[in-house]
Amino acid sequence: MFDLNGDGDVDSSEFEEVANLIRQQTSIGSRHRDHSNTGNTFKGVNSALSCYFFGPKLDKKLTIEKFLDFQHQLQREILTLEFSRKNPDENGKITEADFAELMLAYAGYPQKKKIKKIKRVKKRFRDHGKGISKEDYLSFFHFLNEINDVDTALTFYHIAGASIDQLTLKHVAKTVAFVDLSDHVIDVVFTIFDENMDGQLSNREFVAVMKNRLMRGLERPKDTGFVKFMHSILKCAKETKPVLLDL
Repeated sequence: MFDLNGDGDVDSSEFEEVANLIRQQTSIGSRHRDHSNTGNTFKGVNSALSCYFFGPKLDKKLTIEKFLDFQHQLQREILTLEFSRKNPDENGKITEADFAELMLAYAGYPQKKKIKKIKRVKKRFRDHGKGISKEDYLSFFHFLNEINDVDTALTFYHIAGASIDQLTLKHVAKTVAFVDLSDHVIDVVFTIFDENMDGQLSNREFVAVMKNRLMRGLERPKDTGFVKFMHSILKCAKETKPVLLDL
């Protein structure tokens, strides 16, 4: 989309041209034209990104490899911020209930249903909770990045009449997403989504909720999501150390 001349890389003028075009055609961009403060905010983010992508003199090229590395770092920073907001204990772990709240953040459930699920998790791990480490949290979201392939695999299991138990989910995560989910994380996931506690996962509900969680609500507005992506960068830059933009 940004590579206007088709040379395989993106320069600062191509980035600026497409970014401005997207801003003009989105609802958020329209509001920017009417509110100078928001417009200045967008310009500030755009300028910082341009400097990071193309250098202080804006004379460098942005390769797909550098952009993917940036995307990976940004996602890790956002997940780390989410995790830290749950106030990890002295061992660097959050509770299973905290993990459940993060999983259900964009589920679209009625509040009563969400509370019921979180209560089930609290009750299940009240006396023998191990907590969830940041590494486990990051691994789970690496697994979610492959949720479409995971959906396909689980669907084949379902068609074949095989049950989706904890070992099956662990196997799918390993073979499809190349992630070794801990047994404890899988146990918590099943506690969230196994309504009748029969040891079987409702894969349709699980996949739907995880897709919503991965999108973080960006699929709901009619915006492209690009402008919201830019605003997310600014928000993270304000709330965390400026790791990305100082590289």
